Amino acid sequence: MKNNILYQMVVLVIGLVTFQACQNDPAFPDPNFEITDQRVEVRRDTADSYTISMEMDVPNKVQNISILDGMDYSVIENITSYNRETKFQFNYQVDLTPFEKDTVLNYIVKVLDQDERSFNQGIRIDVKGFSYPEIKLVGGTSIAPVAPAYVVKGLVTTGLNTIKTVKVSFDGEEQYAYIPEAEADTLHQMSLKQLVFLGELQEGINYDLDIFIEDDKGQSSLTTINVSKGSEIKKPTRINYLNASDALIKIDLEYDAEEKIIGFDYIWENGQNYRNEFSYNDLNMVDTLKYSNYNSSGLLSSISYLYFNYLPGTTQLESIESKYYDYDDDGNVTEDDLEVEAYNFEYDTDGNVLSFYTNSKVSNIYYSDPFNLGESIYGEYFQSTSYFGSNTQRRQHREDYDPVLIPTFMEGLPPFAVPTSSMLDVYSELFWNKYMMTRTVPSDPSYSSTYLREPAFSYETDDTGNITVINRINTSGGYNYEGKTSTYNFFYNAEQ
Repeated sequence: MKNNILYQMVVLVIGLVTFQACQNDPAFPDPNFEITDQRVEVRRDTADSYTISMEMDVPNKVQNISILDGMDYSVIENITSYNRETKFQFNYQVDLTPFEKDTVLNYIVKVLDQDERSFNQGIRIDVKGFSYPEIKLVGGTSIAPVAPAYVVKGLVTTGLNTIKTVKVSFDGEEQYAYIPEAEADTLHQMSLKQLVFLGELQEGINYDLDIFIEDDKGQSSLTTINVSKGSEIKKPTRINYLNASDALIKIDLEYDAEEKIIGFDYIWENGQNYRNEFSYNDLNMVDTLKYSNYNSSGLLSSISYLYFNYLPGTTQLESIESKYYDYDDDGNVTEDDLEVEAYNFEYDTDGNVLSFYTNSKVSNIYYSDPFNLGESIYGEYFQSTSYFGSNTQRRQHREDYDPVLIPTFMEGLPPFAVPTSSMLDVYSELFWNKYMMTRTVPSDPSYSSTYLREPAFSYETDDTGNITVINRINTSGGYNYEGKTSTYNFFYNAEQ
């Protein structure tokens, strides 16, 4: 018994001594440092190297410092010259001489102490190449437009130097020149958006569209866009429309032998279909628009007609009439009276509509010649069918266009009536505009409220200039509408 008690006391004493020894072992904090500038920009004009510098605190002494590639974490260099140090200024020089153009370098600095504890931080070095005049084009350097003009877009930069000259020429003829008139006009970069007239391009001939840039140091660059005549504009067979409520609608289009649109299905995700059909008179003007509403079960709910009546032998409207038929579930039909939607159309000598009547007189119809080609392009935008009236504060129009043809434009469809208000935007954006609109503004200069949505547009094209995407965003309209977006995706032949 005494031996057992003695043994327990010895074990207890040993434990206490061991615990006290552990308590007396020094406890070192983790290594630590902070890179003050984790994102830096360095210009090759002014530097051949960049030094990563920081104060390091490694209480348990450095075992190793590694520089890693921030993209794949591979070791670029192991640094041993700071081994066993605790507090010190760390410097690592990055050689920039291999980089003559814009480059982004990502590094990770990792320190390991004697207890195998580590700490790391990353740094991004944005290396700007030697100053040189250049343009970053929006679009490629090979185009085949189908319109008689093209907008050159891009960002002209000269680095630390200043822009002396920017010239744009087509087929050897200068069409634009920027030359600073005073020192106050000197720029290091500028946005270029210049309309270039191409005229009637010939098949099989390549043309040069040249952009010449010179800086104040005498350096110059020449960027050439290769231009060839595009084939006739392609006609989409389907458009996927994602509207502002995030509903996806399929628009399947049909054409006659002359590639005029003769109908389209407007199919919702639940299967409901708004069927639109067009018939034309001998002057290729739409004289009847038939609109059939099929519910999600495929049953016909209603049919409405728009009748476009023209002065005999002309393309000028006399009136627009409508008629509506309602169908119940048993197929019984209720017929409404013939209604007059618009009348008393007045035209000028160029064939533009000056005014017409709905519930009141609508005048000052907006037309423009955006590319000085002698055209009259209809530009009114009514965001609601109730705005087809004389209230000018509710009027808007397209102000800016790019010379890109909208492939669904219907030249023979008068833009003064739609079969249903829910399709007003679709008709206005797909069928009433010849060129790609980019901005919408209030027509009344005194307008200062927020109920007008003033939609702006961007777009994408393929290599031959055919539209593949149209994006719309409301730039105004108040809380419920401003910032809302919608998108049209165009598919050709069997691409969908």
